[in-house]
Amino acid sequence: MSFWDRFRKKAPPAPSPSEDAAARGVALAAPPAPMPKELERLLRVGLPGGPTDDEAVAAFGALRATPDEGRAVEELARSAQMRKLPDALLLALGATLLDRGEPEGATRVLSAATCSPALVLLADLAERRGELPVALSFVERVLLRDLDHPGARERHRRWRAELGFDLQHKPIVTGATVVAREPDAPFDLLREVGRGGAAAVYQALDRDLGRHVALKVYHQPERDRSQLLHEARVAVTLEGPGIVRVLDLDPDHGWIALEWAPGGALREQIRGRELGRLLPLERWALPLAGALARVHAAGWVHHDVKPANVILSRTNAAILTDFGTARRAGEPSPPGSLGYVSPERMKGRASDPRDDVYGFGRVLEDVLAAVGDEQAVARYRPFAAACAGPDEGRPADGRALVTRMRVELGA
Repeated sequence: MSFWDRFRKKAPPAPSPSEDAAARGVALAAPPAPMPKELERLLRVGLPGGPTDDEAVAAFGALRATPDEGRAVEELARSAQMRKLPDALLLALGATLLDRGEPEGATRVLSAATCSPALVLLADLAERRGELPVALSFVERVLLRDLDHPGARERHRRWRAELGFDLQHKPIVTGATVVAREPDAPFDLLREVGRGGAAAVYQALDRDLGRHVALKVYHQPERDRSQLLHEARVAVTLEGPGIVRVLDLDPDHGWIALEWAPGGALREQIRGRELGRLLPLERWALPLAGALARVHAAGWVHHDVKPANVILSRTNAAILTDFGTARRAGEPSPPGSLGYVSPERMKGRASDPRDDVYGFGRVLEDVLAAVGDEQAVARYRPFAAACAGPDEGRPADGRALVTRMRVELGA
C-alpha cells in the first residue's frame, strides 16, 4: 500500500458545511420555516381549488392575529405583483400595510384594486402625500359609479375648494328633448341612445336616403350654436379612420347628423358585459389609440375620452366621437367628465395630449373591470395603470400610445 493510499485511508472525514462554517466563524442562515397550511391555501385564492374571496379575506384576518402575520403580508404582496387578487383581499392587505406603517406598500397593493373603498383609500393616501389633484381624480372615479359612497362627496367638495379649481359641469336634462319636424330635417326618430348635459342622441332614419344616422340634438340651440359648429368643424377637419363622420347639420335648429355605429357606444357594452364585443381588447383599443394619434398629430386634444364617446363599427373597430370640447394643444383646458379628467388637468394644466392618454387608460380599466377575463387583466392591467398613472410614466401622445401598445402588448 502506497503512502497516499495509507494517507487517504487514515484521513479524517471532510467537515460538513455547518462544521466548516463554524470553524471559519461564519453563521449559516436557518432554513426557512415551513409555510403554514392556512397561508398555503390562502395563496391559492383565485386558482382552481382555492378559497372563495370571502374565505380568503377571513383566512387573512385569522392570520393577522398570529405570529405569521408578517409572512402572510409579504407573500400576499408578492402574489399581488404577479396576478390579480380579489379587491376585498387587496383592500384588507392595504389596510394592514397602513397599520404596519408602510403607506408606500399600501399604495402599490391598492393600485391593482378597482372597488370604491380601495379608491377612497388611495385618495386619502394621495392627500397625505400632498398630491391633491391625484386624490381628486381617485374620488371622482368613485362618484362616477356611486354618488352616495360614504365620504366621497365631502372629500370632493373639500379638495376642490383647497385646489381653487372648480370644474363646472352642465346639468343633465332629464326631460325629453323635443325636435320640431322641420322640412329641412328629414329624420324620423327611432329611439334615444344617449343623453348628456349639452345634448341628446337618437338613432334616426334619414327618410330621403333610407339610412340610419346618429342624430345629436342640442338642448339649447341658441346657447350652444357655437359649440355645435365647433364640434362639426373639428370632426370634419380630422376626418378619417377612427373619427366619426359628419353627415349633415343645422346650427340654427340645433342638430347634427353623424354616422350610425351598429355596435353602439362602448359604455353600453361595458354595462352589458358584452364579452363578444369587448374581447379581444386590441380589436377596438388599437383603432382608438390610432384615432388619438391622428387627433394629436393635427395639433388637437379631444378632452373627453370616455366609454360614452367611443362607438363601435360593424367590425367592432372603435370610432371616436363628440369633439365639442376639443381644443388646440396649449389652449386652456375645458371642464371634463367626472372620473376621466387627469390630475394634471384638474390642477389647471393647458390642453395636453397626455390628458387624452389618461382617458384612454381609464377606458381600459373600465373594460377590464367588466370583462373579468384573467388573461386580459394580466396582459392589459399594467399598461392601463401606466396610462392612468403618474404623468411622467404616461405615453406622451397618441403616437407614443400606439407604439407602446405594439411593443409591450404585441397588439
